[in-house]
Amino acid sequence: MVESQARRFPERPAFVFEDDAGQSESWTYADLVQRSRTLGSWLSQQVRVGDRVLLVYPPGLEFIAGFLGCAYAGALPVPATYPKPRRPLPRLDSIVTDCDPSLVLTHSSALSGLCLDQQTPALSALAWQATDEISTDGKSNFHSLARNSDDLAFLQYTSGSTSDPRGVMVSHGNVLHNLEAIRVGFEIQSDEHAKAVFWLPAYHDMGLIGGILTPLYVGGTCTLIAPSTFLRRPQRWLELISSTQANISGAPNFAYELLVRKTSPVERAALDLSHWKTAFCGAEPINPDTLTEFVAAFSEAGFQSSSFFPCYGLAESTLLVTGGKSKSGPRTLLVDRQAMRERRMACRAESSGTTQTLVGCGPECSGMSIQIVDPQTRGVCQPNEVGEIWVRGGSIALGYWNQESVSEETFRARMIPQGLAADDEYLRTGDLGFLHEGQLFVTGRLKDMIIVRGRNHYPQDLERTAQAAHEAVDFGAAFSVNVGGTEELVLVHQWRRECRHADHDQMLREIRTAIVGEHEIEPHAILLIRPASLPMTSSGKVQRQRCRDQFLNDELAVTAQWIKQGCCGDDLDDQASRVAGPPEFLERFTQMPPAQIQDELQEWLMSWLTTRANIMPGTMQANTPFAQLGIDSLTAVEISQELDQLLGLKSPPMVIWSCPTPAELAEYLAQELHSAKA
Repeated sequence: MVESQARRFPERPAFVFEDDAGQSESWTYADLVQRSRTLGSWLSQQVRVGDRVLLVYPPGLEFIAGFLGCAYAGALPVPATYPKPRRPLPRLDSIVTDCDPSLVLTHSSALSGLCLDQQTPALSALAWQATDEISTDGKSNFHSLARNSDDLAFLQYTSGSTSDPRGVMVSHGNVLHNLEAIRVGFEIQSDEHAKAVFWLPAYHDMGLIGGILTPLYVGGTCTLIAPSTFLRRPQRWLELISSTQANISGAPNFAYELLVRKTSPVERAALDLSHWKTAFCGAEPINPDTLTEFVAAFSEAGFQSSSFFPCYGLAESTLLVTGGKSKSGPRTLLVDRQAMRERRMACRAESSGTTQTLVGCGPECSGMSIQIVDPQTRGVCQPNEVGEIWVRGGSIALGYWNQESVSEETFRARMIPQGLAADDEYLRTGDLGFLHEGQLFVTGRLKDMIIVRGRNHYPQDLERTAQAAHEAVDFGAAFSVNVGGTEELVLVHQWRRECRHADHDQMLREIRTAIVGEHEIEPHAILLIRPASLPMTSSGKVQRQRCRDQFLNDELAVTAQWIKQGCCGDDLDDQASRVAGPPEFLERFTQMPPAQIQDELQEWLMSWLTTRANIMPGTMQANTPFAQLGIDSLTAVEISQELDQLLGLKSPPMVIWSCPTPAELAEYLAQELHSAKA
């Protein structure tokens, strides 16, 4: 595929990457093949056919060359999480334990800051290679190893929203089948120069298949930015769509919601989104209000509701299962909430407190087939019944790496019509939904179902009710816990940073009132946690099971909580941490020498971070590594952004990883403030 596109469009830009500073690097199709072929030649001398090769790259084009270089050499690439300087890599450690790689490919900029001697023996003992240091002589005669459709193309580790990550074995045939399904679904014509813009992580299935391999498959041009760039300045995603006249892009629901919240009318007016033909939305439940609000916010910029492409997919099916567009916009369905709890679909004509709106995820993609199955009896559900989504087709992967029993249960499920075993094998997705007038409607996760007093509750319904109860309530997780032999509801929600001064006690009261009023269920506990601390996957899915574990282990960054009287925690003090305002010395630092700026900044910074990260006062010291404070990538970006806003600076988005202690960070910020003063 790649060779064919390079022959067709040798001088056409294949990928453009814009870094956080706004600097761009561009590779033509000829450049891409030459670079990938060079790495393939080098790899063929380092590893054997079928060896696993871990890809641990920061955002950029080198990941793509590393991935394709493995394909050239017959090695099995394993996309992994972005490297985090001076930080433990527990997810990477679990992947290494599972797939036993022979080599790790990365970029020199990442390798210099990883501090391998501080990682686990399993990671530090591996051979690491910075591929940007492997020279390209431009004369490589290396040819790729012959592959067939059944050979594995890569291992895609699942995001772990409900379990530990598992390596999905994706074949070359699976990839090409799914890419053709995407091309047909996106309505990309063979002579069309598709242009795309993506910020999704390359190690995630949507980022890899949708953002990298799909543009390659159709011979398009894709502009990439880092996820941190999007988190820091969400409108940059749309600015690039506007300036490149891109016709394809997409992301999970939360990204569209973030753009509505984080962009101003002036910023929207400067955009031209009229060329954006396909705006896919998937990887998490789609909120109909988000789609409506996005259209309202960006219609003046030329965005049309008909561009939305709601879809459904998962790593186990390579990526896409269903999806489609309509001239009238996304298909929605008003259903009875009580019937949904009973796993029945009942349409309603008018909205009320007993109804909810679902967004259709489109029809089956080309070459895919769906059945809605009772997860207990394994019989096909009736048309108005909610059941587990089972899928079969050419995109279904071969199973999980080294997990034959789980693969047998998940990838080779058979229905039992009228008590007789069926011959066709299906993938059990673990997702719940129903088919209606040719559309798939996804209603939740089988494992996440909350059953309290014999009634079924979908967690996302409870989460949306809580989020709508008060303007300061952000994303959250709903789950059940066992209290004295009875299942009880717990709600954990972030509060919005822009509403940091909201009354948290009032927020707790309004959430409880809304949950009781709409769902007739009294929560056992409601917790408000600091922004960006909710466990989520790389694609934006809430990790409800992990959040439940953190709740039970008292590991959540709680700023305020309500516990039902008569239960443990009666005497807990509902105190909400407040983020401190700008330091007073900013008004007088122009008179200070650099050393004094650093001293005062360090004292303020430790106090501010103690509150911001919800740390026990006195725990943090000047040389306490941030890694010990549980600060993840999203938190790192947001803390950096907050500091810039407070101090009037523009720091790198991952500055707290480059300066891993309060003392080092204070030194860096003091130098920046002094330079700004000069």
